[in-house]
Amino acid sequence: MICRNVLGGLVGGLALIGVTNLQLMSAQADDRMRLGAPLAKAAEFQSQVGDRVFFSDASVELGTRGRVALEAQAAWLVRHPSLSVVVEGHADDSGSFDRNLELSQRRADAVSRRLIQMGVAPDRIRTAAYGRERQIAECVDAACAAQNRRAVTVIGPSIDTASATGAPGPAPRLDPASRRSPRRLN
Repeated sequence: MICRNVLGGLVGGLALIGVTNLQLMSAQADDRMRLGAPLAKAAEFQSQVGDRVFFSDASVELGTRGRVALEAQAAWLVRHPSLSVVVEGHADDSGSFDRNLELSQRRADAVSRRLIQMGVAPDRIRTAAYGRERQIAECVDAACAAQNRRAVTVIGPSIDTASATGAPGPAPRLDPASRRSPRRLN
């Protein structure tokens, strides 16, 4: 019930900035189903520590808030050693497709490195770069576009489940508009 209230508040707040409840809920459900993650653990992670950090324009540097958020994420992940994560890098729509894809990979890598420095085993972390292909807000205002400059830590299947099924983890989705798939380096 608490998770639903927290998620409801988050969804309601995002609706005010141009993201509909249906879009957000659909994207979250799609991510969880695509990853095969235990819904309860993913919801627990999101409600207890949060799943994203934000970046300044064209930056991969973690600010104070980002470092604090990653400390909480790392502590939670250390307490749940059987779960894996995918760190998704994202960018706003300024710059070229290739530049944003590279920037989003560097953001995912920065978060991954920080989680590893804080004790999360490297074999539990994968990264995916989405550039500007999975924006949560489409807008021209700089303050609004800032929410697209992010890295999201998505709880994935347990390590035992992934290795037992031979599943290497989630594959980034093909964006039909661009016909280019997000780059996956790890």
